[in-house]
Amino acid sequence: MSQDRGHQLVKRLWRESTGAIAIWAAFTLPILIGGAALSVDVSRMYNMEHELQIAADALARSGATELDQRSDSIERSRRAIANLVSNRQKFSVDGADEVLAQSIRFLQNLPENDYEVPGPEYETTDPYKARFVEVVVIPETVRVIFSQKLAGTISSVTLSASSIAGTENGVCGAAPLFVCNPYEDSDTSIYEAMETKEFQRRLIQLKTTNKNTDTYGPGNFGFLDPYGNGDNSKIDDAIAINKSPICIGKSSGVNTEPGNIASLRVAFNTRFDIYEGKFKQKSSDPLYAPAENVTKGYSGKACKEEPDPNALGLPRDDCFATDSCTLMDGRQGDGDWDFVSYMEVNHNAVASVTIDSITYNLNYNSGKSQPKSPPSRYDVYRWEIDTGSIPGAISYGTSSTPEEGTPQCHKSGPSTAVVDRRIMYVAVLNCNAIEASTGMNGRETNLPVETFAKVFVTEPMGKSHENTIWGEMVGPIVKGKDSGAKDRVTVTR
Repeated sequence: MSQDRGHQLVKRLWRESTGAIAIWAAFTLPILIGGAALSVDVSRMYNMEHELQIAADALARSGATELDQRSDSIERSRRAIANLVSNRQKFSVDGADEVLAQSIRFLQNLPENDYEVPGPEYETTDPYKARFVEVVVIPETVRVIFSQKLAGTISSVTLSASSIAGTENGVCGAAPLFVCNPYEDSDTSIYEAMETKEFQRRLIQLKTTNKNTDTYGPGNFGFLDPYGNGDNSKIDDAIAINKSPICIGKSSGVNTEPGNIASLRVAFNTRFDIYEGKFKQKSSDPLYAPAENVTKGYSGKACKEEPDPNALGLPRDDCFATDSCTLMDGRQGDGDWDFVSYMEVNHNAVASVTIDSITYNLNYNSGKSQPKSPPSRYDVYRWEIDTGSIPGAISYGTSSTPEEGTPQCHKSGPSTAVVDRRIMYVAVLNCNAIEASTGMNGRETNLPVETFAKVFVTEPMGKSHENTIWGEMVGPIVKGKDSGAKDRVTVTR
């Protein structure tokens, strides 16, 4: 075949095939265009849905951050949802604008199955019970742009999104101790109580059970085993050291260590500049340094101090001396303690003093103050530190007390840890409920935690105290306020 004939054949085939291509193009072009438009619409709807869901999650997380079981938690949560985050969408028929919450619900619990929508029975308006927040955002409409013949009657699609978030409470630097909830089964919750000055100044006598088989209840404390091996040497060291290595989360629960730990007293008392037993060698280790203020009613040479009747530590509530305390089967005082005598002995009988923004006028003849209700012992303790008024000659030059409240025994001086050495982070358990459901005798695992609290220890443990800790429960452990708070906000569904 010559070259000219080959060119003629190609041209003829081309003329014959163009008609077929045109026919196929006529059939397929609308489909291709419609498919392309459909893919654009699907992409726009997907992006819109994605933007709405991101916004819902962000709003729910911002609200959940404030759910710390305090009296204004719901109010703060709503404010956070309204003001703290801003998310915009770009594909609505009304144009790009901010995604806002349409409805907000607070929930005290969630159904076991993730696919179940929480019904009204899960809702709460109680700020102490709100653990989760559900946010539903205002729906947005996307207009479809592909051919009406392909779309039928569909001209737009309306999309929305919802999210539920909660806060997982946790604490690091915890003492390996739990205390039984003093307000379990009462009309007042532990959360309500911890917000009041009346509760914060009530001294609590925390004791272990007499026997491993005894029932735990309000006023008891016990030991935790975060290591899972019953190693008491690690447990007492976590009590003695200035920064406990223990982290606890609500969701994981806690493991109990039954019985008493013989070295608890000497571990506990390092906080008061007392180094005895196995911790005697720690009197030069900065990790075991005492509190900045160790006033306890002792006097004498450093490391050889003993109780002195002429000195005065923070007094117990008066009802303990008369055996007339009625709360918690006599384990909790009424908050009435001898503030006037303490100021007379430790602060040179000062005429008036302002503590926590309240000015107290003191009458030493009558033994009364105005206002009548005393501050908490913790507030007095902090006032002494913050104003450079720790009892003793170092602060005052001449002092009416024979005690020196500034630590003298430890070689490196007071602790510089962030957490005050006389504050313990403890887990609070609903012991009655646990006893009824699973029991607490022996070594138990994954026991539920109600909350975490700060306990201010008011005096050293004595040899005859039968493992008794005296302290005030000064409040919850709050994220942003307490360094040990390790709350984690999660989107749950």
